[in-house]
Amino acid sequence: MDNWKLGEGENELFKDYDDGSSKKGFSLGEPNEDFSYKTNDKIFSKKENVEKEAKFNGGKKNGFKKIFYIILGIAALLSALYLYKTLFLGNHTNIKLFDLKTTVYKSNVLPENNLLITGYLINKNKFPVSYVKLTCKLYSTKNIVLLTKHVYAGNFIRVKKLKNISNVAINMKLENKEGRNMSDIEILPNHPIRFMVVFFDINPNSKNYSVSIEHFYEVKK
Repeated sequence: MDNWKLGEGENELFKDYDDGSSKKGFSLGEPNEDFSYKTNDKIFSKKENVEKEAKFNGGKKNGFKKIFYIILGIAALLSALYLYKTLFLGNHTNIKLFDLKTTVYKSNVLPENNLLITGYLINKNKFPVSYVKLTCKLYSTKNIVLLTKHVYAGNFIRVKKLKNISNVAINMKLENKEGRNMSDIEILPNHPIRFMVVFFDINPNSKNYSVSIEHFYEVKK
């Protein structure tokens, strides 16, 4: 530690700097956050200790937060997997589509050309299924998706009636989750069921279409 004597360097201590500022003094007894003290021959800064303690506590909190989010993510993943297995079996399921047919017709209600797609599906699983939902897409000549519709199995409208009801009424009937006469409630294995979809006012560039099973529910007994 440098030794000094009272009175030495007095001019330097109270010297005014060229920029008009001066050294700031302090009063005895007032705390100084940058004050250093000596313990066991090692110099510790009070400010540094506070910062280290804050970093330590912050690290502990961040660690707990990461663990919490990891546990939460695992729980969400397990829940999603459970729902997927028990409720939504997906497009890989053993339900087959067959006898697909298309018809272009003109509505008596609106002066437009509509595309009617009809077909059957059959449950090839060993258990009954219900609420079979289908995704139907209409493509352009460049294989671009023009329209996408969702319908439920078991809904069917006679063509004669189809030409004389509104588009809204058609959609409501074909989107009936339970199917006509409750036919989509419990579809037994190897039991065929009809479905249909209507694309309204089709684009002249329409060329292809696709129909796929979006999901269904397994009937557990």
